[in-house]
Amino acid sequence: MYMAWISFTRNPRSNLAVIALVAALAAFISIFANNITMSEAELENAYATIPVNAYIMGASATQPPRFNDELYQQILSSGFVAASRAAAECQVHSRDTLRALDSIEMDAALLEYAPGIEWLEGYDESLFAGEQAVCIAPRSAELALGEEARLPMRTRRSVVAVLTVVGLYGSEYDGYNGVTYYCPLPVLRGLYEENGMPFSYCGLEMELCNTRELGTFKAQMRELRLDGGMTRLVVNDALLLSVTTQLQRHIELLKALLPLLFAFAAAIGFVLSFLLLRGRRREAAVMRSLGAKRRRVFATLLLETAMQAASGAALGALAAFLISGRDALCLLSITLVLACYLFGGAAAALHFARVNVLKLMAARE
Repeated sequence: MYMAWISFTRNPRSNLAVIALVAALAAFISIFANNITMSEAELENAYATIPVNAYIMGASATQPPRFNDELYQQILSSGFVAASRAAAECQVHSRDTLRALDSIEMDAALLEYAPGIEWLEGYDESLFAGEQAVCIAPRSAELALGEEARLPMRTRRSVVAVLTVVGLYGSEYDGYNGVTYYCPLPVLRGLYEENGMPFSYCGLEMELCNTRELGTFKAQMRELRLDGGMTRLVVNDALLLSVTTQLQRHIELLKALLPLLFAFAAAIGFVLSFLLLRGRRREAAVMRSLGAKRRRVFATLLLETAMQAASGAALGALAAFLISGRDALCLLSITLVLACYLFGGAAAALHFARVNVLKLMAARE
């Protein structure tokens, strides 16, 4: 230890140059490794914050999808649906439609009329989240607020939906080609179940979660045969894929380069130690001639290299902290840089510890 310290303080310029180079190397690799961590955090944030929506669509824009309650429940129980909105409809009277929603946002036409809807006191668009037998009727139906609307189903006239009008929308002059009534989804579903009629949905919108495993969700939907035919699933994940694909490629590139940087640190350790210790060959020969064993010579040379590496690594950690903040202080990265550098230094020290004493002492300067 004493001999290593004497040698360390005897060559201040060389040692300071080595320490500065090790510090720069340690700071660079530490910041580089922190960049990987930051990119991975950014990737996780992208999966958590970028919305991904999915829709059940028909084969064409004019043909709405039709799917039963069993398929509906299978989709919702997939583990990927954070929120959903559904719609169903049936034909009433001769040319009118009763449309059932669980959110006003499921119907673009009604949403456009929303600011002008006249409400019965105590009611608003939140009625779609309930199960009351109420409806929003068109003004052209000439029904008053609080009045009952009796809507016989076209396919089975004996089944009549009796709904209290709590909202009026549109104009008195609409409806030449039929009008649409709106009621809560559970009301229409309950009416079908009471009369033993098969219930089907005509629309489903979903907000997806666990988007990192989106491929699994798509595979499940293919098993449900929603990848073609008359009813199909559309996933709007273009933005997510665009962002995450670039981030994943960036992370993969950084991770591929990181081992090369550690190998570079080992090579630097060998080259610097070799250059510095080359001038110490006679000193090593003298130590050997005075009876010092190879292990002691090796330990002395390696300890001097370790002092340089430790000082440089400490300064590198400080530089990384000043440049990138506390997050860049990665103890693992600094330790690996130190270990790789010492590995190279050990190879150089071992080379000079095996010096041929007689041959070197007989050589001319």
